[in-house]
Amino acid sequence: MINKFDGYDDIEIFEGGKILEAGGYICKVMNAKVEEYSTCSILKVAIDIVDGDFKDHFKERFERDKKQNANAKWKGVFDVFIPKDDGSEKDSYTKQNFKRFITSVEKSNKGFKWAWDESKLKNLFFGGIFGREQFETDKGELKFATKCRWCNSVETIKSGDFKIPDDKLIGGGKKTSNAVVNSSIDLEEFEEILTDGDIPF
Repeated sequence: MINKFDGYDDIEIFEGGKILEAGGYICKVMNAKVEEYSTCSILKVAIDIVDGDFKDHFKERFERDKKQNANAKWKGVFDVFIPKDDGSEKDSYTKQNFKRFITSVEKSNKGFKWAWDESKLKNLFFGGIFGREQFETDKGELKFATKCRWCNSVETIKSGDFKIPDDKLIGGGKKTSNAVVNSSIDLEEFEEILTDGDIPF
């Protein structure tokens, strides 16, 4: 007979949640901050999905992770690289992507105008276009994670007028999906999901 060990009844076992599918979702900015690195600056935008089958996806995942690891990080983060303004071709591309994100937010939030203050992005909406990215586990296994790869207006997501990105494979290869989504999403009144300090990047 096996002796019952301490804490057995308090241990919570999770069998995973729904796997986030590639597609377009209406996203809410939960928090935003600039992080400085040796080679670049990045606007880190913590997001969650606010409608449909994956509503509150990142909040639920974070809550599950916190029960297993007190230092768990918020997984729904969209990185927006900040241009260096150095005149390079790469910087021109970075500027376009930065402007795409800001324009998506402006078009999705009536009356909002970007004033170069990232703290004002909190609680605003935009359309996130999610795709799969391949990664290698510690055990050498190849798996996929679904991440926000592009942004657009909420109206674009509602109309379904967007293309799901091809799978991003390790080594730069692509697995072509060419899928075009045509879905209708109704916006509802959204409530504050988390408060300041609840989203550790």
